[in-house]
Amino acid sequence: MARSTTFKYTVTVVNPGSGNKYYMDGILQTYVTLFPGCTYEFNQDDSSNGGHPLRFSETSDGTHNSGSEYTTGVTTSGTPGSATAFTKIEVTTSTPYRLFFYCTNHSGMGNSITVPQGIATRAFTAGSYPSLTNTIEAVDLTTTGHTFDFGDMSAAKYASGALGGLIKGLLFGGSPDGGSTNLNVIDQIIVRSLGNSTDFGDLTVATNYPCGLGNKTRGIYGGGYISPAQVNTIGYVTIAAQGNATDFGDLTLARNQFGACSSPTRGVWLGGNQEASPTAIDVIDYVTIGSTGNATDFGNLSESAAGTAATGSSTRGVRGGGATPSISNVMDYITIASTGNATDFGDLTAAKRNMTVNGSNNTIGIFGGGQTPSLTLTIDSITFASTGNGQDFGDMINSSNAGGYGQCGNSNGHGGLQ
Repeated sequence: MARSTTFKYTVTVVNPGSGNKYYMDGILQTYVTLFPGCTYEFNQDDSSNGGHPLRFSETSDGTHNSGSEYTTGVTTSGTPGSATAFTKIEVTTSTPYRLFFYCTNHSGMGNSITVPQGIATRAFTAGSYPSLTNTIEAVDLTTTGHTFDFGDMSAAKYASGALGGLIKGLLFGGSPDGGSTNLNVIDQIIVRSLGNSTDFGDLTVATNYPCGLGNKTRGIYGGGYISPAQVNTIGYVTIAAQGNATDFGDLTLARNQFGACSSPTRGVWLGGNQEASPTAIDVIDYVTIGSTGNATDFGNLSESAAGTAATGSSTRGVRGGGATPSISNVMDYITIASTGNATDFGDLTAAKRNMTVNGSNNTIGIFGGGQTPSLTLTIDSITFASTGNGQDFGDMINSSNAGGYGQCGNSNGHGGLQ
């Protein structure tokens, strides 16, 4: 049941130069977050709303995009542009996680609505090369599907790192000009919402291609590239706080373009590129997340792989793809709590490297985007508890970085957060 309190949005319609758009409390096409147990009234009594009935759909742009109107818990009153006109929705735990508000008469006026249902598992990715972009896109892991626009980073760049907490996602480092200069900026997003990033702090050193992991309290990044060589630096942050990173220790080997996964207690880095002229390596090393100190040797991958990616549950890490130097479709796995060499898991749907979307909800993991060697949009999924080949999950389709490479990705449901 809804609470007695009804939250109100004042809706106006303005043409900012690209056609009429909805403004919520004066903000252009803002993302909206609605919480179960509350009722929300979208007030349309301003005269600018005349001819623009606001409705909801589970499809972006609703009936203009072959979708249908969502009506559960929704009531309407009056004629838009006249007194007492509103569209009201009672939000419950059964309300879909993602809705969209749209105008029944005109396309392109609305935007997204997020309805957080506990811990919504979502993967996110940002940046791109060769077309540098600040776009962040995301995909919900509760069901198969495509990516969608999330918001923007503080700068257009590529080769950033990423790590995910339960609430926050961090995007850090990277290059704004194809590698000539590097950034030490750490951006933060609220993963279960939508919107642009805000400043979190700075890395211990400006670098591109660092690789992140973590648990519920601590985020750790390692490695990267500072021309003319890879680095072995490891730093950490407290995810719930804001501030600059602190030195943690060193990797066993300086490298970049590698994968990472974690359990609640242990972080693991897998494979990578050892030299500026790509030399793929099969090294796996690990740290205890709650301590500090240098990484320890874990074992070896089943093949050397640069430009590889990894994801994991709380017990198992899976590494996929990369250049060996030929582009590989191989996936192999480790048991995070032990040490030893990786074991064959199965094959990706295609051989690819520099994958851009990766993350998990502790049951399934995804690998997406990258190069085959042409740019690809495909997202693969795997089930951690079994072994087998990747399955089609969806595509990267909804932003300018779709199919690019040099992006970073993570999620808010991975094994380190269990």
